[in-house]
Amino acid sequence: MKNTRLLFLLYLIPLSSLLSQTKDVSYTINSSVGLSSDTTLPFWLVANQYSTVPNSNYGLLNTSILKTYDAPDTLFDISYKASATSFIAQENKLLLNELYLGVRFKNIVLDLGAKNDAVLWNNLSSSNGSIIKSINARAMPGINIKTNNFITLPFAKSWLEVKGNFAHYLMDDTRFVDNTKLHHKSLYLKSRLSPEFEVIAGIDHYVQWGGNSPVFGLQPSSLSDYIKVVFGAEGGNNATANDQLNALGNHLGTYLLQFNYNKENIGLNFYYSHPFEDTSGREMANWQDGLYGLYVDFKKENPVVSSVLLEFTYTRDMSASNYLSGGISPNTKSARDNYFNNGIYKSGWTYHGNTIGSPYFTPEPVDENGITNGVIVGDNRFAAFNIGANGYLKWLPYKIMLSHTTYFGWFNQEYEQYPVQISGILDILIPQEKFNLPFDVAASFAFDIGTYRPQNFGAFLSIKKTGSF
Repeated sequence: MKNTRLLFLLYLIPLSSLLSQTKDVSYTINSSVGLSSDTTLPFWLVANQYSTVPNSNYGLLNTSILKTYDAPDTLFDISYKASATSFIAQENKLLLNELYLGVRFKNIVLDLGAKNDAVLWNNLSSSNGSIIKSINARAMPGINIKTNNFITLPFAKSWLEVKGNFAHYLMDDTRFVDNTKLHHKSLYLKSRLSPEFEVIAGIDHYVQWGGNSPVFGLQPSSLSDYIKVVFGAEGGNNATANDQLNALGNHLGTYLLQFNYNKENIGLNFYYSHPFEDTSGREMANWQDGLYGLYVDFKKENPVVSSVLLEFTYTRDMSASNYLSGGISPNTKSARDNYFNNGIYKSGWTYHGNTIGSPYFTPEPVDENGITNGVIVGDNRFAAFNIGANGYLKWLPYKIMLSHTTYFGWFNQEYEQYPVQISGILDILIPQEKFNLPFDVAASFAFDIGTYRPQNFGAFLSIKKTGSF
């Protein structure tokens, strides 16, 4: 399983060469360095980088080749990408980041391989708009069939559109449960209530299942077990005692509710991403918890402020309001959810040592076997504010983000003084055409202050060359 990406590369190279002989293929060569005043980098220089940036001073080289879909109205089209990163840091590494082949037929897309999620909300969000699936971790290898954005339903052309996916992935990193599989599906509905106003509602569902546990042994992984995973059925006699009573595997996901208001001179978007991991979460017993966001697009050409995003992330409740001394409230089957951790799949909601969801969830340090044992219990109860903005200082594009996070600790063991973290970053880009350079130049300046992470100041500098052949 550890060579999944290399095996896929053997198929991708000849196939992509054959299919793209008459198409433009673009390439990127990016060299960068990151430096800080501490042994680790500031939070926002590492978070939400698809796990391609080491958390120490580094020198890095990234190369990629890419073919995008030619046009949205073509009947059949392909895309593909191969991207690798090597860096010299506290630990030197060579990574295959993305490696995928995409096939689109009309409005249906099939992705094979490891493909990064698209960046949303102008990259101003602390968690890419979802509390459970950010751009903080590497892409997993797998197969994903999805709609090409929202599609109109024939019987409801004027008021209802739908978007969804169905996927199977391999968690091929070093984990407590080796060879863990991941099932993913989603369904979103969009209704336009007026020319300016629309509503989106949906569900995003993941299940960790299968694999080999050093404590519980081989986990159920047959076709019938997969069907149980997909439909959330009980595990049966071959499962652990907990999974015999509850759904097979480690289930987690989000509900999304989003409101969009668009006029010619402004766009307003509000979204609420609500996490669930068991019955109490699915029944909204933890309704307070979630990621709340407001995005404002001023729709002007090269303004000082192009867009602004305000976010609040809250995870302190964890259905605890349903938990009573001496037992659990009769109106729910579970409480105290302990987000992103699991008793069987002890690596939890992490991948290659990074949290898959919001980067405010701090992963446990890697142990002597190279395993990450979930996220830090207690530090998964927090409240975080984030503000981001982008625009132009005359001709200079910029992005700025500032976050404030308070960590509370576990129930009945809360910290005497809540650790507080303030982290900020400023990104600037010097386009190559401005000074007739052969490459783009980008720089970032970031800091951490507070009592949760070390006081830290850092900078990032990169040069990037793009072209096509």
